[in-house]
Amino acid sequence: MNSSRKLVAAVAMSVALALGVPFSAHASHDDDGFDPDNRSQAVKGFYLTSNGTTAMNHGKAQLEKSVITTSWGDGDIRVYDANYGDNGWHGATDCVDWNAFMTSCDVMRIRLNQYYYKSYSQWKSLGCHEFGHTGDLGHRVGSNDTDNNSCMRSDIWPQYFDQHDLNAIAAGT
Repeated sequence: MNSSRKLVAAVAMSVALALGVPFSAHASHDDDGFDPDNRSQAVKGFYLTSNGTTAMNHGKAQLEKSVITTSWGDGDIRVYDANYGDNGWHGATDCVDWNAFMTSCDVMRIRLNQYYYKSYSQWKSLGCHEFGHTGDLGHRVGSNDTDNNSCMRSDIWPQYFDQHDLNAIAAGT
C-alpha cells in the first residue's frame, strides 16, 4: 500500500474511532456492521424448536465452509426462535456486544421468526442466510447473483453459500 493510501486509511480509522462508528475493510456485499471479532465462533441455541435447530445446524455447517471455524458453546453467536409476529422479516441478525473499540462484534444474536410458514428447505435457507450475516455478508440481488444460488438472496430460498459468498467472507474477516 502506498503512503498516501496508508494515510487515508489511518485518517478514516481515526475519524471512525472518534465518532464511535465501526470501521473495517468491507467485502463486495458487506452487511455494513456485523464484522465478527475473529475467525473462530462459538454457537449456542436457546430454547429452539426443531425448525430453529434445523436452521441453526445448517447455518453453522455453511459457515464452516468458509474461513470461519465454529464450535458449540456460549459466546459468539446466539440463536433464538420465536413467534416475532407479522413484521415482514423471517430472520434477523444483530450485534448485542461490540468489542471495546467498536470495530467488530463479540456477540451476535440471530432471531428466527416462526410466524411465517416455512418448509424444511426454507428453514435451512434461513439458517444459511442469517449465519451469512455473522460472517459479514449483506444481501444479494439478482444482478449480483445471476445464477440464483446464494442463500444471501432475500427474495428466493437457496440453501447454500456460493463461491462469491465464500470469497467475500474470506476478504472481510
